[in-house]
Amino acid sequence: MGEKKKYILVLLVGFLLVNSMSYAQSAYSKFKIHSYNHKRYRSNLHIEPRIYYGFMISHHTELQLFNSHVPAFELSLIKDTYGKQIWEREHNYPYIGLSFFYSTLSDNPAVGQAFALYPFITFPILRNSNHFLGFKLGLGLGYLTKTFDPIDNYKNIAIGSNLNVAINLMFEYRLILNESTELSTGLSLIHFSNGSMATPNYGLNMPMLSFGASKRLGKANKKMNSRRPQIPIFSYKPNKIFIFNVDAGYASKNMGNVFGERFNVYTTSFSVLKYFNRISSLGLSIDFSWDGSHEALLVKEGIIDPSVITVVRPGFAPTYEIKIDKLIIGLGLGFYWGGKEKSDGSIYEQLSLKYIVFNNVFAKVNLRAHAARAAFVSFGLGYRLQYDFGIKNGKQ
Repeated sequence: MGEKKKYILVLLVGFLLVNSMSYAQSAYSKFKIHSYNHKRYRSNLHIEPRIYYGFMISHHTELQLFNSHVPAFELSLIKDTYGKQIWEREHNYPYIGLSFFYSTLSDNPAVGQAFALYPFITFPILRNSNHFLGFKLGLGLGYLTKTFDPIDNYKNIAIGSNLNVAINLMFEYRLILNESTELSTGLSLIHFSNGSMATPNYGLNMPMLSFGASKRLGKANKKMNSRRPQIPIFSYKPNKIFIFNVDAGYASKNMGNVFGERFNVYTTSFSVLKYFNRISSLGLSIDFSWDGSHEALLVKEGIIDPSVITVVRPGFAPTYEIKIDKLIIGLGLGFYWGGKEKSDGSIYEQLSLKYIVFNNVFAKVNLRAHAARAAFVSFGLGYRLQYDFGIKNGKQ
């Protein structure tokens, strides 16, 4: 799969964060409950300009030359959900939207400027009629005007490609002045990375403080509290609902700065998670990865013809998942317990997006990283099985 196709796929999966689904599928999918058709549907759109100010993190010593304060600007089209779809009610009416982001980045001319376009969803943590505290997750594509070049721009050792994945993680507070106007402030971590599709790939990380003001473009729909789905009481047993996942994936990893070539990466994972409410689950993932670049590194270190067992890296990771209709977002922090190649450490982080495409079959995009430096982005398929322990023939 070409690099451009991979980036387009990442953007399309991210767009699912803000796409209104045709029906909802919660953890209790055996009870078919369809979304409510609102007879007087309005767009519920806001437009919001936002200014940012922060700094570049030198999360590796090689990036210290890029240390500087960073200004940025963002323009967002926001929709506050009101319960037209069941997942909106299950997540307490989040904000969804699309943002355009621009930053001049570092004072160092080797880095250039950044542009990004990403869909997002803001989950409520606390809210009332005048105040809103939430967590925003934005995922899309970024474009950096300057990248590493061994002749023309050899000082930019942070990023080796113009196209990158852009991520915005933000804790946001909104003051609702009236039905049409809101003020907001937020604390964000902005991240640009290409997932080792090109090298170098240290990535760019920027903590930023921001301020914004939004204006509603039309009349608002009232939240549909009275239309929450009625789940049969015997089905709501969060301590007895388990999910079993198995999946396999493939990645292409660029090691041009070390070996002058690309390598194949193959992954497989097995996980068991338990729902602790309607939308969230916790569990454990057992991960296996075979990375062709690790085989080359072992040969370089003097290990002739390393075996598969020597190259394979097994690991286990406590994992959290949140379900938004057919889209599942997963976060994991893992530990490798095997494999000879350990130059990037024994700890890994994972961000995964799963989309249920047919019954229990899902497509998966998974970002593996070490100390905030992306190792690879894999694409794959998996199977998801739900089992309700304690429920038999509709009785407990």
